[in-house]
Amino acid sequence: MNNCNFSGRLPRDAELKDVGQYKVCNFSIASDVGYGENKKTLWIDCAIWGKQGESLVQYLSKGQQVFINGELSTREYDKDGMTKTSLTVRVNSLDFGSAPKNADGQAQPNQNQLDDEIPF
Repeated sequence: MNNCNFSGRLPRDAELKDVGQYKVCNFSIASDVGYGENKKTLWIDCAIWGKQGESLVQYLSKGQQVFINGELSTREYDKDGMTKTSLTVRVNSLDFGSAPKNADGQAQPNQNQLDDEIPF
């Protein structure tokens, strides 16, 4: 069974790309591991395929906290004549945590909150 769970914040906005006839939403999350002087940041590459990725890309913006569940997958590529391997989480489910904060330290409204405030 290949199942993993991570939580963290997005260091940049998600991107939607065409891969053949499919679409994929790519993003990374920064997740802290350890504590005190041993605290480090783990950078996790993530992908959501198909309609789910198309609908979520607009909400995956820099600073957004997310909780993901998915499968770890590998991809080999050549760089400078050497074969490298990268790990990516193929996301099965995603939950949102707190919204990113603005310059004043206040949480920015998400798109659902903005839609609720439109009077027409």
